[in-house]
Amino acid sequence: MFSSTAFIVFAILLVVTIAAFSFEPAKPFADWLRLAERYATERRPSETQYTNLNILFGGHRGRLKRLNDFVTFDATIDDFGLWIVCKGVDDEQFVPVIKVPGTHVRALGQHGKNYMFDLYAEPPVRISVQGDFGAALSGRTGSADA
Repeated sequence: MFSSTAFIVFAILLVVTIAAFSFEPAKPFADWLRLAERYATERRPSETQYTNLNILFGGHRGRLKRLNDFVTFDATIDDFGLWIVCKGVDDEQFVPVIKVPGTHVRALGQHGKNYMFDLYAEPPVRISVQGDFGAALSGRTGSADA
């Protein structure tokens, strides 16, 4: 009797420990900074194809989140790759534009209404987008089954 109770308690502690080490809290601002460190540009795309987007940021584990409630994005897909322009931030204190080569964007597939992508950085940043923008970017990068 005692050994079975001890085994159950041990199994619960093991599961909780594994979950605690596997969980990665969402740090969307840190993810944007990692992308900006690698892909920041002073230039802007010549045209804007998609406006006022809500893009969720995160890593491979954990939940994806918005930067904050006041930030939206404009995006353009061209022959080079992907432009993302962050709106609703102070340009002097924050890198507002990144230009990601198409070879650094990997489609992960569609989860409900959301299209998931990994953007190459160290480690990769996962983004989630919806609608026409997600469909167009997925079509451009080649979709993977999720």
